[in-house]
Amino acid sequence: MTGSITLIGIGDDGCVSLTSRAINAVAQTELLAGATRHLEFFPQFCGEKLSFVSGLNGYLTQIVEAAKDKDICVLASGDPLFFGIGKRLLAMVAAVDAAINVEVITSPSSVQLACAKALIPSDNVKVISLHGRAITGMVARMQQGDHFALLTDNDHNPVAIARHLLSYDETLWRLVLCEHLGGSKERIREFTVQELAATSTDDIESLNVLLLQRQGQAYWGGLATHCPDSAYQVLTPLNGLITKAITRALVVARLGLTPCSVVWDIGSGSGSIAIEAAKQAWNGHVYALECNPQCFDVIGQNQKRHRVDNLTLVKSKAPLGLDELPAPDAVFVGGSRGQIDAIVEHAMSRLSIGGKLILSAITLDSVSEFFQLCKSKQYQYEVMMLQSSVSQPLAHYQRYQAENPIHLFVITKEGNNT
Repeated sequence: MTGSITLIGIGDDGCVSLTSRAINAVAQTELLAGATRHLEFFPQFCGEKLSFVSGLNGYLTQIVEAAKDKDICVLASGDPLFFGIGKRLLAMVAAVDAAINVEVITSPSSVQLACAKALIPSDNVKVISLHGRAITGMVARMQQGDHFALLTDNDHNPVAIARHLLSYDETLWRLVLCEHLGGSKERIREFTVQELAATSTDDIESLNVLLLQRQGQAYWGGLATHCPDSAYQVLTPLNGLITKAITRALVVARLGLTPCSVVWDIGSGSGSIAIEAAKQAWNGHVYALECNPQCFDVIGQNQKRHRVDNLTLVKSKAPLGLDELPAPDAVFVGGSRGQIDAIVEHAMSRLSIGGKLILSAITLDSVSEFFQLCKSKQYQYEVMMLQSSVSQPLAHYQRYQAENPIHLFVITKEGNNT
């Protein structure tokens, strides 16, 4: 005999809003599984119970094993297939015993209920889950829309979220905090970012959804994906330590980034390459490696100004520190401090297949060194010399001011590269 699993979504009001189909499934089941608070909604159930306390994998394994010869019901919050246990349960059933029949009876998701309370059309809302996830990158993801629903946990609670927004000057948002939706303790409150940041966490219920509506908040702080040099704080008098705008645009374009890319910017200087890469890879992450202490504060200021919380400054002289970073999809080397061979070897060994490594050379010595390196390693590469001029006023006229020429070595990681 092969049993079955009926996965039932249940709201904070318990049995009240369940359909007769869901109630009948519980009444007829041989085993009822769920969190303690869910099981407490069915005190009249006299059959076998399985309570979820901790350890999700072990809990789901018990459910699937029991379903091999029993018909069981599993209770879960709201819509079990919306950031719930449904996805993992279905995957486990498929891997262990695909003959087990699974049926899902949903309730409205927490986001649907919250949007109805806040009078926000749910089809406009993007969902960001912070359950067991880092808050890092949240602000960058919020540059992709105007309406968001944030699923929180005890660490990344609404107060922590508001404080993170405040640290990046993301203050022009309407925040609607929805607690215990559909239950007897339901509470809907509206805050500014500053108000919620100043609220005690003791006044926040753990079962909550936080809605955010853009209220005139400019994307990326009013700065475009690609910006002129004047949009960056630079270190003076060392010529700014910034890759100039024309070169920067070409480099970021040739890195071939996707929204989820992981990027290394080695020798970051002012962080301009890292920041514009982070805007392209808004759902990924950028690591800016810099060993000059004078640059650290400059990079931090530019990061905050451009709202790229998906950027991490690594205070290290490459290749030191690279081992601790996630494998990259793209690498830019703007400065190597004499370590170019070791940096390239390390980057190419970890770069994803098809990924790009771009080396920047401004001296003839570096051009020769990079050329010999690419030849000796038999890399697939191309070289571009970028020479540009920009207009400058001269009395009542305009003249061209030439920028220093720069060579870019664009190396593509092939399957046989190491």
